[in-house]
Amino acid sequence: MDDFHKTSTQTLEELTDFFESSWPEADVDLLDETLSVILPNGRQYLINKHGVTRQIWLSSPYTGAHHFQLKNGRWRCTRTDLLLEDLLLEELKTYAA
Repeated sequence: MDDFHKTSTQTLEELTDFFESSWPEADVDLLDETLSVILPNGRQYLINKHGVTRQIWLSSPYTGAHHFQLKNGRWRCTRTDLLLEDLLLEELKTYAA
């Protein structure tokens, strides 16, 4: 398993734990390299590995589509340079209330 696949798989597993602990009522499923999270309000996140571009792709019900590239061991948005975890923490803070 190359570095991208190892790191992205680990990241998806960590995101699974993040969503399960942040939104305990959410339906969280990691299957075939795709993380699906259906929030209690019915909105859905989809997060998956995109091997061709070596990115993690995220579809947020709040802020739309984002692509993240691994840079210096951190997943950064290809448009804004925002860290993946910072985006999700901000969304949790803004929309989970």
